[in-house]
Amino acid sequence: MERIKTGIASYGLSGRVFHAPFIEANDIFEFTAVCERSKNEALKLYPNVHIVRSFEELISIPELELIIVNTPDLTHYDYCKAALNAGKNVIVEKPFVFNVSEGEELVELAEKKGLMLSVFQNRRWDGDFLTIQKVLKENKLGRIVEFRSGFQRFKNYIVEGSWKEEKNKHVGIVYNLGPHLVDQAVCLFGKPDGVFAQIRIQREGSKVDDFFQITLIYKDINVLLTAGQLMKEPVANFVLHGTNGSFVKYGIDPQEDQLKSGMKPTDAGYGIDCSKNQGILNIEMNGQTQRESIPSEPGNYMLFFDNVAFAIRNKVPPAVLARENLSIIRILEAAFQSQEENKVIFI
Repeated sequence: MERIKTGIASYGLSGRVFHAPFIEANDIFEFTAVCERSKNEALKLYPNVHIVRSFEELISIPELELIIVNTPDLTHYDYCKAALNAGKNVIVEKPFVFNVSEGEELVELAEKKGLMLSVFQNRRWDGDFLTIQKVLKENKLGRIVEFRSGFQRFKNYIVEGSWKEEKNKHVGIVYNLGPHLVDQAVCLFGKPDGVFAQIRIQREGSKVDDFFQITLIYKDINVLLTAGQLMKEPVANFVLHGTNGSFVKYGIDPQEDQLKSGMKPTDAGYGIDCSKNQGILNIEMNGQTQRESIPSEPGNYMLFFDNVAFAIRNKVPPAVLARENLSIIRILEAAFQSQEENKVIFI
């Protein structure tokens, strides 16, 4: 199979940690080019990669089949549109776009040109989320009545000069972490009927939202999603309550920290959670309490890239469909509307 020549639009944290290692480790891809405005950092690990100085130069390389748009969130719409118009397949980081109309335009453009457009919802392949799916499939909890998930961060300072701290409705924790949590919930329970949200600025001097609590409204289940920057003491990342009992999971998937430390996706132990983070299943069956530890499923972001390669080469839809991700954007739009109007927004 001819390798898929790939260009990465930025070599910051996202490019260095979440994309380049997987493109390099996967024989189906070739890490061909990367955009760095002034530095040549990529050459330290990838001496054969071609460095360009602008996104326009990147998408003008004829042999590139795939562009990864991992630039600041505010550029996603424009860069995806430019890459698609240049005849490139596209992976775009979350958030896909900031409003549904922009997303619909990009989806229609990709379909018109016969190109793949996928959103990098890598946390569908987090080990803890895969464990949640396994627990639900085994049905030991009975009928699920409540699901809670969240990201607890502690960063009580402002990073001066970072685009992530610039005042803008679309720059903040809702659009940064919300797409992951909402996507996971929708994968588990489908599209909700409505949204109620509380969005806050909690850090002194912050110009962007740094806390949210989003309730997704379903007929028979309570779904609560939370993220914040002032959460020092960890709480459970996942909680499931059902008619037979509960499942609780502490700790976050290890892949991000492993990749930051320099571990490669092909290294032994990659994606394996530590034993102290095993989930606890506590159920009652026939009047007897059963409490047991549940080992975490191995996480594996490589599966996302495997699927993308299969989709491009076989001209089939990828696992993460951009069109389906429009529902995630609609939910985040509704979250801000709910905050502004202090009411449930039905979608």
